Amino acid sequence: MQPPAAPASAPALPLADRAAPGVEELADTAAEAACALADTATPSDWSAAAVEDALDAIETLAGALAALDRSSARLQAPVPAAPSALRQRMQPSSPAGEAVPPPRRRRRPLGHGTAPS
Repeated sequence: MQPPAAPASAPALPLADRAAPGVEELADTAAEAACALADTATPSDWSAAAVEDALDAIETLAGALAALDRSSARLQAPVPAAPSALRQRMQPSSPAGEAVPPPRRRRRPLGHGTAPS
C-alpha cells in the first residue's frame, strides 16, 4: 500500500521556528525509543502488552501529527487502520468463533497540549 502523497497544491506546514518547551525533546525521545525498540526486539521477543504499547504509541503520534492541519489529517488518516488490523490478529477466538478482545491497559486521555499530571 502506497502512502498518500501530499497534494501538489498543499501549502507548506506553518511550523514554528522554535517548538514549544519540551516538544523537541519529547519528539526526540520518542524517536530514539522507537529506534532502540526496533533494534532490540526480534519477532519472537514481543508480548501482547508490548505490541499494545507500540500500537498505542503509533496511534498517539499519528493523531498528534494529524492535528497539524487538514492536509496532515488527510495524510495521516490511513494510519489507524494498521494498528486496528494488527489488534484483530492478536485476538484469540472464542469457542463460538468470535474474537475475544484482550484486556487493555488504561492510558491517560490525550490532552492536546496538556502535560500529564
